[in-house]
Amino acid sequence: MMSPSATAYHVQTTAEVLRDGFPYFSHHQSVSALWSQKWRISCAAGIYPFVDGNVQDFDPVFAELENISGNDPAILFQPDDYAAPFFPPAQRLTESAENSASLGDTAQAREQFLRAAALYRIARFPINRSTLSQKAWEAGKAVYERGGLLMDPPSTPVDIAFSHADPSSGDRTDSIQAYLRVPTGVRPDDGWPIVLFICGLDAYRTDNTQRRQQHNDHGFATLIFEIPGTGDCPAAPNDPTAPDRIMSSVLDWVSDHSRRYGIDVTKTVVRGISTGGYYAFRAAHTHADRLFAVAAQGGGCHHMFDPAWIHAQDQMEYPFALAEALAYKFGYRENDEAEALERYATEARKFSLVDSGLLGAASCKLLVLNGMEDSIFPIEDSLIVATQGTGKDLIVRGNLRHMANPGGEETVLEWFDATVKRRG
Repeated sequence: MMSPSATAYHVQTTAEVLRDGFPYFSHHQSVSALWSQKWRISCAAGIYPFVDGNVQDFDPVFAELENISGNDPAILFQPDDYAAPFFPPAQRLTESAENSASLGDTAQAREQFLRAAALYRIARFPINRSTLSQKAWEAGKAVYERGGLLMDPPSTPVDIAFSHADPSSGDRTDSIQAYLRVPTGVRPDDGWPIVLFICGLDAYRTDNTQRRQQHNDHGFATLIFEIPGTGDCPAAPNDPTAPDRIMSSVLDWVSDHSRRYGIDVTKTVVRGISTGGYYAFRAAHTHADRLFAVAAQGGGCHHMFDPAWIHAQDQMEYPFALAEALAYKFGYRENDEAEALERYATEARKFSLVDSGLLGAASCKLLVLNGMEDSIFPIEDSLIVATQGTGKDLIVRGNLRHMANPGGEETVLEWFDATVKRRG
């Protein structure tokens, strides 16, 4: 196995601070450091993972977390203890939203429902893997859906039959739960192009309001759903081929409902973010004949599964508990979290798109986008995907981290606009 201190990844050569040979970020030192150095900035700006949130809702929650933990970051690895302080303010906002709705103040009600959903989102961050984080997920969905119906265009829950489910491989036969938004403007003669939005490890269908709105504003319908092992996804988390069955089922649904919603199925595109980018890479090759184009933003494909990389993830740019969350997401769910993580690190390469030979197959048009300094999934993975096969555009933005933001969102929108326009 690779030595933890071996220099094998680009970010090891550019980091200001190294620990055991890998970049180290000081927000891991305490609860207050996470809030003041990393998250409060994002919250005040209303960007990931605080989309729809209000910093005034979160300041007292993190003050309470700091107090009850003694500022010990260990609470971030204790999902139920971490989640508890988020519930009272989320419940108060929900009550306020209901009151606003009863008074006919739609805008205020929408804002308050979505603010409550943002609190529940951070309560179950990074993944719903405990009793209270699952409760937060369920409560967050409920309030988000109430706010979503007040959006323009509305966010409509849809149940998609998991028609390609394989119970013998561990799939549940539950429906694939998704949200659909269809633009309200003048529909093109051939129908709306549609973005199939593949969620990430921690950002689910309730968590991408701004991105979906931007696609709607650019004339695309959007259909958003979660990846195996997260949210409500019924696909087997530990089966590398399970996402293929999800994608086939979703594409069948789009085809069957295209007339009802005015969709142009010849302009079906996929966008995957972060861990969803891994699944977008896969879909571009497994479903090349059914997709017009794919944009994968911040995805990994191979080195993200290296044991040395996995063991270093909890000290790099992600907020906290990334390695444990990914282990859980990929189906390693022993009660002993350390044991689960070690088994994941040992077996994770079975998910590699390189080792599977998949990247040698034909693909549809594909945008590979990331920041050069990504320390969630190594930039080397983007280079691997982009340099195999044809019809792939690679955009690596210098001096930026995971997802190539700021500016990455605009890059995806412009690429989809230009790509679909060329399709005619």
